[in-house]
Amino acid sequence: MKLFAILASTSSLFAVTLGLKFDMLSLHKGQGASRCVSQWIPKDTPVRVNIMTNQNAPGQTLTANIFDDSVNNNKYTHHSALTNQKFSFITQAHANVIVCIDNVLQEGIPVSNQFAEITINMESGQSASDFQKLVVESELNPIEAELRRLESNLEDVQDFLNYLKTSEAKLRAMNEVANTRVSMFSLITIGVLVSIATSQVFYLRRFFKAKKLI
Repeated sequence: MKLFAILASTSSLFAVTLGLKFDMLSLHKGQGASRCVSQWIPKDTPVRVNIMTNQNAPGQTLTANIFDDSVNNNKYTHHSALTNQKFSFITQAHANVIVCIDNVLQEGIPVSNQFAEITINMESGQSASDFQKLVVESELNPIEAELRRLESNLEDVQDFLNYLKTSEAKLRAMNEVANTRVSMFSLITIGVLVSIATSQVFYLRRFFKAKKLI
């Protein structure tokens, strides 16, 4: 037990960095599996996870889940509509911190080699304690430190809201284009049907005249 405590204390003094980059296919819900990466991190260690994504086609919804495999199965974050996000937290147990990514293709879109390029950088220990270092160097009191942390979180929320606003504008434009195309297709269909009906009337009239039925 003493040896475990010494190892945990020693590992917390060093920065642990995990970097991974991979391509993830987008499949319909229930067809694909999560891609996960993990790193063992001691308790009470600051962790910062930076996830960057690049999609080759629209219609993909990326979701990130961060948790650990301890007895309590601590949940650190769940984020949908993932683009480029940073997550910071402090571990609550000596356990593997697991980052899982799901890439779900929207219903109605056929699967055609859509994929997203995922980059995950996970830092822990001293490399993730920039905020705490800033607090110490700036000699902030607890209230100022909490306000600074909330300000950082609000910036992330603002970025996410801007992303939602941009996505909404794109979807609205797509809906307007689709409605215009449907209206044009309906008008063309009506025109074709009227033309066919008119030509049939003239054809039948000539036919009956040729047979001297009228």
